[in-house]
Amino acid sequence: MWFNYLKIAVSCLMFLSLLGCHRQPPDIPSSSRIPRGDCQTVRHLGGETRICGQPQRIVVLNPKMLDIVLSLGVQPIGYAEIFSNRRGDFDRPQEQIPYLGDRITQPITNLGMSSKPSLEKIIRLKPDLILGDIGGNQQQYSQLSKIAPTLLFEYVGRDKWQDSLQAIAQVLGRTNQAKKIIAAHRQQIATTRQALAGVVKTYPKVLMVSSEQLNSSINLVTSLDFCGGLLEDIGFKLARVSNSTPTNITQPISIEILPQLDADLIIVQGHNIVELSNIKNINTFTKTQLQSVQQSWQTNTLAQSLRASRNNRVYFIPTYICLGLPSPSGTQITLQSLQEQLLPLAKTVNQN
Repeated sequence: MWFNYLKIAVSCLMFLSLLGCHRQPPDIPSSSRIPRGDCQTVRHLGGETRICGQPQRIVVLNPKMLDIVLSLGVQPIGYAEIFSNRRGDFDRPQEQIPYLGDRITQPITNLGMSSKPSLEKIIRLKPDLILGDIGGNQQQYSQLSKIAPTLLFEYVGRDKWQDSLQAIAQVLGRTNQAKKIIAAHRQQIATTRQALAGVVKTYPKVLMVSSEQLNSSINLVTSLDFCGGLLEDIGFKLARVSNSTPTNITQPISIEILPQLDADLIIVQGHNIVELSNIKNINTFTKTQLQSVQQSWQTNTLAQSLRASRNNRVYFIPTYICLGLPSPSGTQITLQSLQEQLLPLAKTVNQN
């Protein structure tokens, strides 16, 4: 669910709506390619789009599309952000675009917010392909399609990026590269699963929650979430409120029920809306995103009473990765973070 906004305050509403209200769509084919001579018709969540030739000037309307295009070895010419309303140019992308900016090697235009990109700027760029999100860009789809062929895909959720990657790679003539990316993803899952096998066996149940401050809101993360799905991929079992199959990536809960969800490990997705534009470097960005929820967790009596807290088995990861980068790089960052945080626990398990 997306909201039209231009100010950071309304960006907060959108971020929180993603945390608690996004409903997982039914499983439908997200895209397919029908060759027609030098042209192809691509079926996607926005409809059917005919593309002739191989696109060279590509506009991406969210971090997931940016990561996919960069992973395929293509530099886009325009980019819209998802969680902040940064003004001005991306003249220092490594300091302005979290996690992906250091891979941008050519000028890239700031198109504003993902949910309401600047059509005027897009027109001036004269793109030959626009890549966006069905939830955030559906209302502008007809306008965007008049500017250039536009493809819309599902944004959040478990493994959704692989469908998008394969469809975009087909359009860009880079299907072999897409296969390598997916193979690398599967290998990384297998490697992490093996490295943390002892931890999974000893501490199988994980409670994953998302919050900015515990006294304001807290959401239970399900297996439909990108990061929640990765935890299950490497063998953990996520704590649930009930045994019913989840339909949303997160579920709002009261902090009072946390003891009922007590688990062997706790992983907290943390975010700080105000500091989303303050990157400077990735270490600083990660720290500012986690600082608030870490402090509230450490000072909350109920949170500290949980078994995992008492045994120093609570870990943190930025929500930005799980919601903003459900993509190849998001996988790498999440699994690397899990290994770095959990490997000391694995050594303890192995010693015992």
